Amino acid sequence: MNKLRIMLVDDSSNLRHVIKRYIASGEFGMELIFFEAGDGAVAMQTIQEQDVIGEPIDVIFLDWMMPRVTGYEFLMQIKSMEPFKERPFIVMLTAETYAEQINAIQKYNVDAYVTKPFTQEDLVSTLMKIVDGKGLKRAV
Repeated sequence: MNKLRIMLVDDSSNLRHVIKRYIASGEFGMELIFFEAGDGAVAMQTIQEQDVIGEPIDVIFLDWMMPRVTGYEFLMQIKSMEPFKERPFIVMLTAETYAEQINAIQKYNVDAYVTKPFTQEDLVSTLMKIVDGKGLKRAV
């Protein structure tokens, strides 16, 4: 079975737990492997480590507002690095719905934008669209 490596980046461990539970309930035809980070700095280190060992992160669910390194700062950093320009796929999670913020992240080719509060269906359907739309290999 193919594996889908998902990183949850949010400063709330409770929210990371909820997101993981919601996503794990979906039927993706792949083994789901989760990684977690409480801020963008920890996420960056994990993504680089996974890339070095040949098991890169496929999808990141990324909170906008976090301490140390915000989701937007992380997005700018990761998309400026050659190995990460196209992948991992990014799903921004935020309560912010200002047009200027949405426009700001679009120049970094964000794959999806989900506003809080979200439902289980919101997260599962968003990930399913990425899996199907980006050609990630699922078991049939």
